[in-house]
Amino acid sequence: MKAFSLTLLLVALVGSFAIAQKTEVTVPANDMVVLDYPEFAIAEVTIKNKSMKGLDVAVLSKDTDEQVRGFGLGTQGKVEVMVERENKLVFKNTGNSKVKLHLSVASMEPQKLVREGQYIDFTLKNNSAKSIPLLIPSVMNPNLSPFSNSGVSLKVGQKILFRMNGKKHVLLVVDDKIQEGDVIEVSSLLKARKKELGLKK
Repeated sequence: MKAFSLTLLLVALVGSFAIAQKTEVTVPANDMVVLDYPEFAIAEVTIKNKSMKGLDVAVLSKDTDEQVRGFGLGTQGKVEVMVERENKLVFKNTGNSKVKLHLSVASMEPQKLVREGQYIDFTLKNNSAKSIPLLIPSVMNPNLSPFSNSGVSLKVGQKILFRMNGKKHVLLVVDDKIQEGDVIEVSSLLKARKKELGLKK
């Protein structure tokens, strides 16, 4: 798989960076696209999947290629992701057809990072050998790869769902019991939750 690298350069604007850069990106089948935003200390990227195929989204360190955060973006999904200057945004399409994305990029104001406890940054960890698809309504539909970590930033009260037997069920609700930087092991939590709900395949 070859990587298509694209650096989005800042267009000179008079006034504030509040005006977002908008662009369309196509991720070829069985390929990836790498985006870099060196003009921003922190870029806030809104991603809309315009296709009926999902793909993987990850923020990686430019120096080490270590994953900082990542998730699966489902069909017609929409998500906001933070990309720091020292990191890069990577879209990986493992499907057999291209995926079209609409991106809106703006500079994140420093005060926006202080969210007065309304949002919590934590990690969803999958220790199992199987992918775990989840649903986070109005946010994203992450697909946790086997033996992976996915960083998320979710609002207190946000529900995380899973689907079984054609129905949606609540896996957990984000509350103040979850601390900044916590790691939640999803495969064991999912197994316990299914048992609690009396769900069988």
